[in-house]
Amino acid sequence: LSLPDSTPVGLIGYSGGSVPTQWGAEVAPSYAPELNIIGAAAGGVPVDLAHNLPYVSGSAKWAGVISALVVAYQRTYDLDTDAFLSDRGKQVVAEVANRCIAEFASDYPGLTDADMVRAPYRSLLDVREVAIAINDNIMGTAGTPIVPMFLAVGHSDPIGDTIMVTGDVEGLAHTYCTRGVAVAYSQYDGLDHEEAFVPFQAQAAEFLNSRFAGDNVRNDCASIGVGNSLAPVPVPAG
Repeated sequence: LSLPDSTPVGLIGYSGGSVPTQWGAEVAPSYAPELNIIGAAAGGVPVDLAHNLPYVSGSAKWAGVISALVVAYQRTYDLDTDAFLSDRGKQVVAEVANRCIAEFASDYPGLTDADMVRAPYRSLLDVREVAIAINDNIMGTAGTPIVPMFLAVGHSDPIGDTIMVTGDVEGLAHTYCTRGVAVAYSQYDGLDHEEAFVPFQAQAAEFLNSRFAGDNVRNDCASIGVGNSLAPVPVPAG
């Protein structure tokens, strides 16, 4: 099936799906300028993994994603994980390497960032190569979307939705606003990561339907707070 370049395209994704949605919107102007993208909706967004890592460390439900991060960076950046993983870290990484994250995220309750590394490291962020990789994946650093955006996140505790950091998503929205992007932003107070998916789906559909219809979309830039700093983490000396 071949479609003309003028075909309108909308991007939508939640949680893991928000990653290609967000990066796609950021790189599209330079990578695929021929696409007629009319808007992007991303919810439950992992904006800066340096902030998510300590948040899920020791979690009863989400600690398993720490090992997923190691596997992803091992494959993408060719990390020598034997140089910094503890025996426990090597065991967990081997167990999850070929599994989907939904299958094991809650299988390691209480697992901490510190458990994953050997001395003298106390955190994955102490590892130079990991810090560089994490900084390379802070959203907002690959480019600026040229289409309206809808960003949303739950907020069930003082930090976020139990895995995603509310202030980071707000900080990304604020960053886009300062660059002239029209951003609609929703924060679902009292809802955790899984619960927030339901209202996100409804609002994202409304947002994209409006874009496909050519209507103006809600722009919350005047009321979006500054949110968290998305500055890179210090990179340990080599």
